[in-house]
Amino acid sequence: MGRRTTRQRGHRARWTVLATLTTLGGAIASVAAGSAPASAARAPDGKSPITIVTEKTAWGPILALSSGWTVYRFVKDGNNRSTCSGACLQAWPAVILAKGQKEPDGKGVSHLGFIVRAGGAHQVTYEGIPLYLFIGDKKPGQITGNIKDKFGQWWVVNPATPKSVPHEAGGTTTTAGGSGVAY
Repeated sequence: MGRRTTRQRGHRARWTVLATLTTLGGAIASVAAGSAPASAARAPDGKSPITIVTEKTAWGPILALSSGWTVYRFVKDGNNRSTCSGACLQAWPAVILAKGQKEPDGKGVSHLGFIVRAGGAHQVTYEGIPLYLFIGDKKPGQITGNIKDKFGQWWVVNPATPKSVPHEAGGTTTTAGGSGVAY
């Protein structure tokens, strides 16, 4: 066992530094790749039934999960059709029914349904509009996803006028172009 020489201690120190840098590099790479922090909104776990509720906010009444997470709609989506996939779904996780759940529950919310995504998952819809979460929301009740990003335009869902464009916090909304689709 004896004494370690300086050379042996230096070799071990280099491996420790290399392992630390590798771990740090992996963490940086996962952040750069767009991985969500643990506290960010993420797709439902598939085990707990999905319940959609109405929350009162500065944007007026909006749809949310019963856990408080705000749900959004993607303007590019069609009626009962999702166009968000790949990297889009990493930033905007689809609201998916729990395994064995036949339909979404609505606490005071009707017109809920689902579409079948590629791969067979059942994505919750409201009046045919696919619903999503946003990883930019860091806690229940946050509304940071009323944005236009590299994927397109996203809005909260007002249950009274689901295809309307909210203009500013304060609850005012208008329907774009009379077609019910925001541009």
